[in-house]
Amino acid sequence: MKDLVISAVANYTPDKIRLYVESLNRSGFEGDKVMICYNLPEETFSYLRDNGWECYKGELMGHPHMKRLIDIWWFLENDSRKWNHIITTDVRDVVFQSNPSEWLSNNLTKEILIASECVDYQNESWGQKNIHEGYGGIFWDWIKDKIIGNVGIMAGKYDSIKNLIMLNWLVSQAGDTQHFTDQSSLNLIIHNSLIKDKIDLNSNFCLQVGTLNKEYNLTEYCLIHQYDRNPSINQYVVNQYL
Repeated sequence: MKDLVISAVANYTPDKIRLYVESLNRSGFEGDKVMICYNLPEETFSYLRDNGWECYKGELMGHPHMKRLIDIWWFLENDSRKWNHIITTDVRDVVFQSNPSEWLSNNLTKEILIASECVDYQNESWGQKNIHEGYGGIFWDWIKDKIIGNVGIMAGKYDSIKNLIMLNWLVSQAGDTQHFTDQSSLNLIIHNSLIKDKIDLNSNFCLQVGTLNKEYNLTEYCLIHQYDRNPSINQYVVNQYL
């Protein structure tokens, strides 16, 4: 059974997604590739299709980071195909350094992998702001000492990822959706004792540059996320894939 990489983009020209597309091409990934597309120019559709992506137009209401959740779930729920692993990621600031299928086959220990930001909420200013803007202070004491999972890098078994995305969408809609509740809602879910035994909050699959707080060896990671936030890592990525 194949794996699936499924992502979403809005308004981008090909240059904005080239590193993502080219790095996945070079990784050796042999599964299916699906992109949910919002307001893309025709040149971007052509670029994606030329590189083996299935493109599905979505109707953008609100922020694409939020809308992608329900549209990805809808696609997975209604497509007749089933997959082994689902990998769903951000696009603009993600590159693949190795085959995600091989990594998951060798290293996935639970049903769902979420990329860890390796910092808890009380020690990360954006995370504090994000949870308070979305849900006020009601959950703060409960979540403040929990490690942040990044909604931009998720992978795992087909049914489990599909169900997590559905829950993520539903919980996100309970918050103040004028703000980005996709990440805060994810963390409210994955740290809940009802399902946390199914979650691997993993710091080895993907290097999360935005909260980088340790020594690192770039080549050890299957993915790099938010590489453009660090000039030296950004230059490394550009040199590799352009």
